[in-house]
Amino acid sequence: MRELIFIRHGQASFGRGDYDILSERGREQAFLVAQYLLNTGVLFDRAYSGTLQRQVGTAEVVLDHLRANTVSTPPLRQIKELNEYQFERIMSHYVPLVAQEDASLQPLVEELLTDKRAFQLVFDRVMTRWLGDDSSLEKVEGWIRFKERIEQGIYQITSTMEQNSRVIVFSSGGVISTALHIATGMSPYEAIRIGWGLVNTSMTKFRFGSSGLILHSFNNYPHLEGYRAGELITYR
Repeated sequence: MRELIFIRHGQASFGRGDYDILSERGREQAFLVAQYLLNTGVLFDRAYSGTLQRQVGTAEVVLDHLRANTVSTPPLRQIKELNEYQFERIMSHYVPLVAQEDASLQPLVEELLTDKRAFQLVFDRVMTRWLGDDSSLEKVEGWIRFKERIEQGIYQITSTMEQNSRVIVFSSGGVISTALHIATGMSPYEAIRIGWGLVNTSMTKFRFGSSGLILHSFNNYPHLEGYRAGELITYR
C-alpha cells in the first residue's frame, strides 16, 4: 500500500497586496510541521508541490529544516496540477451573476471586503454556482476542469510510486478537498465545504491501492495544538 501525505500550505498574506506570499506566521507553522515530522520519524521517498509561492515556500521551509538535521530528503518536484482553484477569477466572474440572480445578496456584495459574515455567505453562493456550472468558460477554470487537473496530478504521483512507499505533497485546501471527494465519493459541495475547515499546515493522509485513493486521516495538526495555546491555528 502506498501513502500520500498532503500538507496544506502555511498561512499566506490574506488581505495584503499579494496573497500568495507566505506570511511569517506561515513560515513558523511550516517549521513546526517539519519539527513534527522529524520528531516522529516520518520518512518519505518523494516530495511534490504546486507552483504557487505559498506552496513552494512551505515545502522549502520543511525540507530545509529536515536537511539541516541530517535527514535525507528528496528534491522538491513542482507540478502545476497541484495548484489551487482560481479564487480571484471565480469571484470576479460569479459574484455579479449570483447578485443578479438574487437581489437580496447585493448589500452583502457591497460589504465583501469589510464583513466576514457577508464574505462567507456570498462565497458559499459563488462556490455553489461554480460547482454546478458545466459550461466551458474561457477565462475561468471550471469545476470539471479543476477536478480533472487534480486527478491528473494524483496520477502523475501515484503512477511512479513503488509499493510501500510514501510521498509528501504540499498543496492547498481546494486540492485536498477535491482529493477527499475523489476518495470518498461525497458530493463536490460537501467536500469543498468541509475543506474550508482545513488548518494551515494540517496533514491529510491517503492510501493508494488497486481500488484507488482511500482516505486514512483528515486535517490533523498536532504540531499546532499544543504550541502557544494553539494561537498558530489559522485557516487562510
